[in-house]
Amino acid sequence: MQAEEIAKTLGNAKKVNGQWLASCPVAGHGRGNGDKNPSLSISDGEDGKPLFHCHGGCDQHTVFSTMRDRGLLPELEQRPEPLSRIQPPAVNRQLEQEWSYTDEEGVVLFIKQRYRTTDAKGKDYKLIKVDDAGRRHATMGDARIVPYRLPEMLDAVGKGRFVYLTEGEKAADAIISLGSVATTSHAGSGHWPETITQYFAGANVVILPDNDAPGWKYAKRAAAKILPLAKSVRVIDLGGDDLGDDAYEWIYSQGKTRQDLADMVKRQAPLTSEAEVQMPERLRDKPQAEAPAAAAAIGEPYIKVSEVTDVILQGKTQAANGEPDAETSGSPLRRTLKLEAFDDITDEPVEWLIDRVIPKKGFVALYGPPGSFKSFIALDLAAAIARSAQWFGHEATPTDNGAVIYIAGEGHGGIGARIKACRIHHQIEAGTPIYFLRHQINLRSSEEDFSSLVYAIRELVLALGVKVDLIVIDTLARAFGGGNENSSEDMGAFITACGHLQDEFRSALMVIHHSGKDAAKGLRGHSSLLGAVDTELELLRFDDQPKGVLTVSKQKDGEDGLRFGFEMVEVEIDQGREGSLSLDEPRKSLAVSPSDEVLKNKADEARKSNLNRSGKGHNQRLAIDALKEAVNAKGLHWKVSVGVRKVVRLEDWRAAFAQKLGTDDVGESSFKKAWGRVRDAEKLPSWVCIEGENVWVEDQSRDRSENF
Repeated sequence: MQAEEIAKTLGNAKKVNGQWLASCPVAGHGRGNGDKNPSLSISDGEDGKPLFHCHGGCDQHTVFSTMRDRGLLPELEQRPEPLSRIQPPAVNRQLEQEWSYTDEEGVVLFIKQRYRTTDAKGKDYKLIKVDDAGRRHATMGDARIVPYRLPEMLDAVGKGRFVYLTEGEKAADAIISLGSVATTSHAGSGHWPETITQYFAGANVVILPDNDAPGWKYAKRAAAKILPLAKSVRVIDLGGDDLGDDAYEWIYSQGKTRQDLADMVKRQAPLTSEAEVQMPERLRDKPQAEAPAAAAAIGEPYIKVSEVTDVILQGKTQAANGEPDAETSGSPLRRTLKLEAFDDITDEPVEWLIDRVIPKKGFVALYGPPGSFKSFIALDLAAAIARSAQWFGHEATPTDNGAVIYIAGEGHGGIGARIKACRIHHQIEAGTPIYFLRHQINLRSSEEDFSSLVYAIRELVLALGVKVDLIVIDTLARAFGGGNENSSEDMGAFITACGHLQDEFRSALMVIHHSGKDAAKGLRGHSSLLGAVDTELELLRFDDQPKGVLTVSKQKDGEDGLRFGFEMVEVEIDQGREGSLSLDEPRKSLAVSPSDEVLKNKADEARKSNLNRSGKGHNQRLAIDALKEAVNAKGLHWKVSVGVRKVVRLEDWRAAFAQKLGTDDVGESSFKKAWGRVRDAEKLPSWVCIEGENVWVEDQSRDRSENF
């Protein structure tokens, strides 16, 4: 229906300056008296769809709804929910097993992981370096390469025992289960690492090829490398019912024993040349799966070893905890929703990543005007969480193996200098689990970008065994894909994407954003963002000074109004550059430091407060919180010496305190010490009362002599 036809249907139609005017059909127009003078502009859009504007001030949505109700609009195609068509990555990967490669003393050097996959290959592998501190790294880097089970192998060589060489760790473990000594290379059948040859010097080696062409090529390659050094080398054909069978099937499917293996070794003469290694006739006419030439050329295993940054964009994948999707390929994704009874709902205590600042699993907005050091503050918060350090006197309590993902939308510009300054200023050790994505991505409307991000984080979680505690998006504008920040639809799509990320990784998420033109009005853009966030952190810089204040302007489940003074300090980031003869000024960047005024106020506050007496120590505070929760959950009204009070048993308080400390064993010595200290009557606030086996919290209005 064209503009002219719509206008004439509404009445009072006339054409003015190329546009049609007609009476506005909204019932409330003109205070309910109708539109006597036509005030609704109607025109045809470029796509042929009608456009409306009421000059009387009627809401646009109401105008369109009214027009649709009157049948004056064409049926519009329903727009799908943003990101609703997102398909998880192509290959579902579930970690099946890990094998540790150690040095002569048993110290782990690197780990090989095996994954079950949903593609035709069915399996995949990943290699992870382990540093001296036991931290895992996503790639091998400069890891020392050794054979599998090196200590046992060297012991066997020294004692003259046979060492069985298989194509993979699973087969080696099967041989070891018989009581023999076995080893392998991390690289599979496609490559023989030169660095491991030396460990076979003087060894009596028995090579056990897999039942396929790549297995026998591997045996021939290994024999050629080992023969010049080894005392003896034999190659044993274990046979097999199926192509690709190895020592694992020989033992567990065919039921072979250590004696069977010993008999075969006795019958097999040692090699004098690798040319004697010949593939059996039964395998010559069978189609073979060759190892990729590229893999052999670069020294990769026969089955590709993926890097954490690999991104596959179509198909299915597994959840971040490593569990596979319940649905089969092609089925719609489905969430399991739990319905709970009214009587079963209890108030859950707030858990914090940074005490009273960033809640665990919270949606946080950190905002301020341009130049207010937002990115510096965000990086400082992330570093405190990743290394479990205090932030401005507030404890950071990440989960075990907790990590931070930082999406730096500004890419490479300046982020490296900021990271280095933060590391130097706080003396942060190498291996701190913060992982950066230095790309601009569209989380508002790009299915591809969203899927790529989720998959990259999943790969990191699986490879390193970390738990994502916080995702930082720096900034909202850089992740908004050119959308309109003032549009409820665009902002809603971005909020939805953030929620999906939080649900996927059960993490907190902090978005860095700008304040509006009027800073007093808070976050820039549509008000739905403020409504969605759990925590709002407002930054204010003092004029042009390198200092300012961060205020917790909204804390849904905590205290509003907390203020933190900070100043930016210069840090030389070219310290210790070897071989530098430059006469230029050393490069500098900035790092965040609490201001002297805040530190002084904190110290004064601590001096005024008797921590032991008021219960403000960390364990004391946890104990008081545990007591209040126990009273709320299990308290009974009971007559005590001062009247009727809501009390709980000491054992209930103790159990709640143990839960706060994350232990189930109330009998362990460390817990006993902590419990003894916090329940010491002389160290408890006066309003915590113990009488026999009962304890309760007295109304603090009865005693204002001290505040907790």
